[in-house]
Amino acid sequence: MNKWLKSGLVSMIGSALLVTGCSSGKSANPSGAPAGANMDNVNATGYPIVKDTVTLTMMGAKAAIHGPWEDMVLFKKMEEKTNIHFEFDTPPQANYQEAKNLAFASRQLPDVFFNAQLTPDDEVTYGSQGYLIPLEGLIEKYAPHFNKLMTDNPEIKKSITTVDGHIYALPLIIDQPRAYVPNRMWLNGDWLKHLGVSGEPATTDELYDLLVRFKNEDPNGNGQPDEIPLSGVKLDSLQSVLLPAFGLLGREVEVNDGKVRFNPVQSEYKAYLEYLNKLFSDKLLDNELFVQTSQQMSAKGNANQLGAFVTSSPDLVLKVDKPEDNLKHPMLGPLTSPVNPEKLAQKASNIRRGTFAITSENKYPEATMRWVDILYSDEGSRLGYLGDSYEWLDDAKTKWKFVSPEGTNPEEYRAKLTPDVGGQLPLIKERVFDSKRDNGKAPDYNKMVDDKLNPYARQEYPDVYFSNDEQKRLNIIKTDIKTYVDQMEAKFVVGQEPISKWDEYVKTIDKMGLTEMLQIYQDAYDRWNQSK
Repeated sequence: MNKWLKSGLVSMIGSALLVTGCSSGKSANPSGAPAGANMDNVNATGYPIVKDTVTLTMMGAKAAIHGPWEDMVLFKKMEEKTNIHFEFDTPPQANYQEAKNLAFASRQLPDVFFNAQLTPDDEVTYGSQGYLIPLEGLIEKYAPHFNKLMTDNPEIKKSITTVDGHIYALPLIIDQPRAYVPNRMWLNGDWLKHLGVSGEPATTDELYDLLVRFKNEDPNGNGQPDEIPLSGVKLDSLQSVLLPAFGLLGREVEVNDGKVRFNPVQSEYKAYLEYLNKLFSDKLLDNELFVQTSQQMSAKGNANQLGAFVTSSPDLVLKVDKPEDNLKHPMLGPLTSPVNPEKLAQKASNIRRGTFAITSENKYPEATMRWVDILYSDEGSRLGYLGDSYEWLDDAKTKWKFVSPEGTNPEEYRAKLTPDVGGQLPLIKERVFDSKRDNGKAPDYNKMVDDKLNPYARQEYPDVYFSNDEQKRLNIIKTDIKTYVDQMEAKFVVGQEPISKWDEYVKTIDKMGLTEMLQIYQDAYDRWNQSK
């Protein structure tokens, strides 16, 4: 982006936010079901949704892999079915947050946000100001598919309802077992075979011993000391796999027996840092872990330099000639440690919030709600997820497979059909449909994760919303604490700060407002826990 343009955008956002902050904006309709001005053109049931074609504007984040949204099968087929046409504003993903903020600050809003990347703070702030309209009344009247999902799983409604009782954005719902524990550690099966190792580590000490062998016994067989025993993308990737071995789920807040605690000041976290420091000091940890990209890690894997690594499947890192060769590389199960005898895994939320919203500019909110509800139906969700890149293998529809033109990368092809690739859309990724995918000889990652990780997986803290006042305080306190924890974590791991300074580190965090921050999280959790 040109320097003058970037500077101008920042200036405009700052000025507009100042104006917005001094005004309550438009008032949200307290009924949650705004009355459209053009219902004569809308069919409450059946298709098309509108009798005469309606054109609406849509804003969303465009990933680098995407083709033009106006050419995507998803939107073309949806227009054929509904008579609703969209004009698209799709800023590049790298600049999207800035463009989204400018749209709100300047009040130049689209009719719809899609692949919206709305934060909980966005929903609360712009919903209360009236720029995002309440959706719960529209859902009840015009979204039977999504309404049924909420009825069948009350956690959905709890997780998308803000403090004022309104729903301002719709979620992506993932009902695929492999998505519950997306970060997984894998072991290089060729190295294990070379070393004559048949079992897998069950404890952090056993993992350490294996990593030492990876370092010292030339498991790639090239006669060079080029092996990297353990790697990942940033320290966070290791944290999600190793920290549960020490009895903690994540490095932020966690609910333990109904009480909120901050994990980076727990004694178990100290033990975790000591373990990582030992790995680093003994040259078992990738020196470039703190800064490397997934592409850089994959290059090392393809050069047969990695023994253990964190990713979603082996073929994303190692050179795998055939899909079934992934089976050579075992997935590590939950570990235990001297400070924790319980097997644990960190569970990701299957409700990804803030993917879709209707703004106050939209003159057809009822029709728009009917449009998006299609994506929560069986056929609609598959269209949103896959476009037309799949086909059934039998008339009974018991098996399906991905299809793409010969010579094309399946994901690159799918990204020309739907923004789902590299994005999060308002739809459901169904367990039943996913289980019918024909994997051929490739691993069934759903079964693998369901058998080995999901029985031990727990989410550290639910999807909650904070009030405006709570969020303002968190923006100050949590930002400062997180920055300090990030800095000290890295220093402890590489030995720049000795672990003997642990007590001083904890006292510093206490002085930064930890007690107030924990009370805010506890209040939000209690509200969530009491809601229906």
